Amino acid sequence: MKLPITTTLLSVLLLFALQISVMAQDKNIETISLSLQQAQEYAIQHNSGMKNAQLDIEIAKKKIWETKAIGLPQVSAAGTYTHLFNVPVVNFGGTVIADHREKGTVAAVPTGVPGDSIFQNPYLALIKLGVPDNATFNLNVSQLIFSGEYIVGLQATKVFLQISQNSLQSTTADLKESVANTYYMVLLMERNKEILNQSLVNITKTLGDMKAMNQQGFIENTDVDQIELTVHTLENGIRTIENQVSASYDLLKFQLGIPYEKSLILTDNLDNVINDSDITLIVAKQFHVQNHISYKIMENQEEAGMLNLKRQKSAYLPTLAAFYKHTENAKKSEFDFTMKDMAGLSLNVPIFSSGQRNVMVQQRIMELEKIRNTKDNVAQGLELDYINSRNSFTSAYDQFVSEKRNIELTSRIYDKTLIKYKEGLSSSMDVTNAQNQYLNSQKNYFTALYTLLVSKNKLEKLLNN
Repeated sequence: MKLPITTTLLSVLLLFALQISVMAQDKNIETISLSLQQAQEYAIQHNSGMKNAQLDIEIAKKKIWETKAIGLPQVSAAGTYTHLFNVPVVNFGGTVIADHREKGTVAAVPTGVPGDSIFQNPYLALIKLGVPDNATFNLNVSQLIFSGEYIVGLQATKVFLQISQNSLQSTTADLKESVANTYYMVLLMERNKEILNQSLVNITKTLGDMKAMNQQGFIENTDVDQIELTVHTLENGIRTIENQVSASYDLLKFQLGIPYEKSLILTDNLDNVINDSDITLIVAKQFHVQNHISYKIMENQEEAGMLNLKRQKSAYLPTLAAFYKHTENAKKSEFDFTMKDMAGLSLNVPIFSSGQRNVMVQQRIMELEKIRNTKDNVAQGLELDYINSRNSFTSAYDQFVSEKRNIELTSRIYDKTLIKYKEGLSSSMDVTNAQNQYLNSQKNYFTALYTLLVSKNKLEKLLNN
């Protein structure tokens, strides 16, 4: 029975639309290929911790301007509205005329001597000292002329910027080390997975040969079961390593700041990483504590402590400022003494504080001493860390060389055992033991290699900082 043309055409269109949808989804999954150096550079640009460290530098720069602005002219404006329920008046003498009071004006018959100004203006006896409703506008300008704390504060902001810059450098070094460690871990797990897959292929082929020999009666069922058990063990190990590889990729994406849905490809080769590591050159490098970023940060802390002590001592110095004030009233009373413009100087001289300033200076001295003790401790710790890191790196390299030699030995043992088994000179248990011995040597090799690479990264970070 043939399908109608319309039904066939609809099926073809649906299949075509499904293919287009799958292709579109594949295109949306962006693939990022990175070498180790590219991964480190990418992390520096996109890692959230690095972004915060860079923001700290910008904050420090803004803090410098904030402190500078304290010593620059300050201008402010203010406006007020007032309503007086009873406007005060002042009496210059005279008698208030009733009819004028009824008309809403204040007047009086003068009692002065003819010829006086008050006599010439008979309505000047009562003077209002304000208006019922008024608005006042003030313009204030101030300028700091001298302040010891302000001068020291400017110097402290520059030190704060240096601390932020050094912290960024420290964060960068830590991030590059973490990215390198995770990058190497992914490469190692990928290589381990390849070896396990190849081992599974080989042992599966051996299992097929043994089943054929079992059917012909050359070997027992126990021998086949033993090899089949090894196959199942390898399959479980592969599933485990696949989950570990996926988790390692996610960790690396997190460090790089890459969304988890994106695909990541590592372009560096594990063999090239090993061959490019010049062990002799790394060990021969000289370590200088003064060049390490942690020691530089402590030097910044010491400088900040010295400035803090200097700032506290500056509290004994006077503070001088200049000011200017301009006032405008929307309405003026009949008798107004308001000064429109005013300028002057403000001098604040500290005289006696009951010993408060003295004990605060003593506190800053002791805090500075603590910072210097910490700096010496950091220097000794860095020296010790370098010695331990160099020894760990040397030991890791010796262990790596030994495990690499063991792989070659266990590989030859396994191959010879398999040949002997096919010739009937060894048992299936011997094949299983040789297989397990080879896989264990691979595991130990990768562990030693990862330890070597991590030790190398740590030592290089100490030397390069």
